Amino acid sequence: MAIMKLVGLLGPQPILNLLAIRALQPQEILFVGTKETHAIGQYLQGLAGSKAKVHQTEIYDPYDAPYMIKAINKKLSKLGWRSDETLFDLSGGSKLMFYAATELAKARESPAADIERVGYRYRLRQFEFQDHQVVMIRDEYLPSLISIADYLQCYLPGFHEDGFSRDGHGRVDIGGRFEKAVYDALAPHVDEVMAGVRPSGVAKQIEIDLVVRQGNNVGIIEAKTGIKKAGIDQLDTAGNPHYLGDFLAKMLVTGRYLPRAHKALATAQEIRVIELPGYSDRAGLPSQDKQRLVQTVQQALAGR
Repeated sequence: MAIMKLVGLLGPQPILNLLAIRALQPQEILFVGTKETHAIGQYLQGLAGSKAKVHQTEIYDPYDAPYMIKAINKKLSKLGWRSDETLFDLSGGSKLMFYAATELAKARESPAADIERVGYRYRLRQFEFQDHQVVMIRDEYLPSLISIADYLQCYLPGFHEDGFSRDGHGRVDIGGRFEKAVYDALAPHVDEVMAGVRPSGVAKQIEIDLVVRQGNNVGIIEAKTGIKKAGIDQLDTAGNPHYLGDFLAKMLVTGRYLPRAHKALATAQEIRVIELPGYSDRAGLPSQDKQRLVQTVQQALAGR
């Protein structure tokens, strides 16, 4: 059954909404959220594509399920959406929003879908409500559907890519050369890499050395030649779940062995440390370090 119209619940993980849009390819979308998620709806609208018409509606009390059922149903009636052409995407939103949307889907006998992250893969399940029974009609793991830019634009008002670190004269500096060595080692072995990502609005406070993607999984990397704690702090800021989501992998790549205390701090903040002690500014990365780097990054993006 082709899904013509999609009701999506907005929450703190908009990547789930985007994956639903890419997988189901609706022609029209209604985002249901709160005042706090209004910006997320706008970000997603820009990613929905020119072919999809997007509407937004705000729920003023996301803790009142009967009110939400009536409010969403009223909006659907106003839009003129028929039950048989509408699917409820239950992936986002709060628990009570999930409940309200499920009850409304049952009452309208409209299909529903849910995307969840299972073992670092995204699983889509689609249901129909038949004779008061829930019948699963689709169950599959999603293929790669996004780019790094897609992921970032789900969470940010914008960003730009500056490339490798440079000095005051615009020349790639020693830190930038290390970033480039890491970039060059990874690029043939992952789906995508970006260098020097600066989120809009906080470009002076946050710069991400490298962003990597394998399939639908995205990670950020701070590449440091030294052993200072700054890389950990930068990853903790940029990789905060409230900023770039719960599903982001965080990695610190160093050109030297990291002190034990710094390693413990990184582990406590769920940052994976990759030490490349064989690196030199003149000779670059030896093959053994390249292999360790690639293997560890792939493992981080695959949850191993």
